[in-house]
Amino acid sequence: MIRKVSFYWILLTLVLVDSWLLSKPNILGKIGLIVYKYHYLRSFPRTLLTVWIVVSVSVLIVLLVQFLLKQGKLSRTTSILILGACLIATFLMMAKVYIDFTSWSYSHTGIKFRYGAYLLPLILLFIFSNGLLQIYWKASIPKTSFETPVDILETPDTSIEASHGTLLP
Repeated sequence: MIRKVSFYWILLTLVLVDSWLLSKPNILGKIGLIVYKYHYLRSFPRTLLTVWIVVSVSVLIVLLVQFLLKQGKLSRTTSILILGACLIATFLMMAKVYIDFTSWSYSHTGIKFRYGAYLLPLILLFIFSNGLLQIYWKASIPKTSFETPVDILETPDTSIEASHGTLLP
């Protein structure tokens, strides 16, 4: 995930869009932010900081798991289980957002605010599934297939001398 610059540009764009959407509730949504004391969503800079922190922590979790897997501190199964648990937690977060925003109090906060609330779990889903797929793909490709190139024009030596070390008639 570190080498994919396009991944980070997409992530930056999604964070900016999500922050803008979350900072634009309608009048009932603004009253709800005051009543429920969501101070971290009252303005665009605060919302941007909040979304950036959540996304950064998620990216750091994926990078830490990948680093520990490369160092041999974690097994492949353990790293898949950790990122799988994060993925399941993200699905549960998405379900909670759906349940909350179909109830009466949150359903009147404005369409932009609701789309922003749905977009944050989708961003986390994108991050964790990307990390999980990278671990799976890197582990499924054997390392020796790229180390020694095979010449397809070369025929293997199948004589008895090659297999036993002596030439028998």
